[in-house]
Amino acid sequence: MKILISTFGPDPENTLAAMRALPYERLVLVLSEGDVDTPGFRKIKESEEKSKGSFETLMVDEFDLKDVFRSIVDYVGENARSKSKGKDIENTISINVSGGAKIMGDSALLAAFHLGLPAYHCDKTMTIKFPVIKGVSLRHRFTDSQIAVLKEMGVRDTVDDLSEKLGSALTEETIRKVLRKLRKLGVVRTVASDGKITVELTEAGIFILETLNRFERD
Repeated sequence: MKILISTFGPDPENTLAAMRALPYERLVLVLSEGDVDTPGFRKIKESEEKSKGSFETLMVDEFDLKDVFRSIVDYVGENARSKSKGKDIENTISINVSGGAKIMGDSALLAAFHLGLPAYHCDKTMTIKFPVIKGVSLRHRFTDSQIAVLKEMGVRDTVDDLSEKLGSALTEETIRKVLRKLRKLGVVRTVASDGKITVELTEAGIFILETLNRFERD
């Protein structure tokens, strides 16, 4: 079975774009309780009912990155396989991260990386597939250079600050490349502060760093 897990918010357009662009037999909306009583949710629910599609909801706290991450990971673990004509088959699962609040999208993307599932950002004009590798853990999705930069990031740092902290371990050019990659992944963001461009961890980045540190302790 093809399962599409999609984050969802009051504006349904990106979720609808994913439904048009990606193949699925079961649609699973990741949303908060407050999103159920909205025109967008009713529109999608009615559409799936008319087409007799399989439709489920996964209720989360949209502002709690860990709750969204763990809810998606648990759902995938419970629905990775299904029965068809008496046979046990592996389901094909993909995740759309473009609906709902940004924290929800970051959490869903992190879950896709962790699980090795294809992840997409869909809107009216484009469909972007994020690179994921099946069969490796979250730790293996980051290079040693990326982890070194993450571990040294403070509240807000400039590239010069990070160069000073890392000393001779990484060149300034390498740090800039690492930051560009981490920003693309939604792990860090740039912020204008006192006339300077600084970088800081996003909610997803904080959670990733906590998870990596826990892996090391274990």
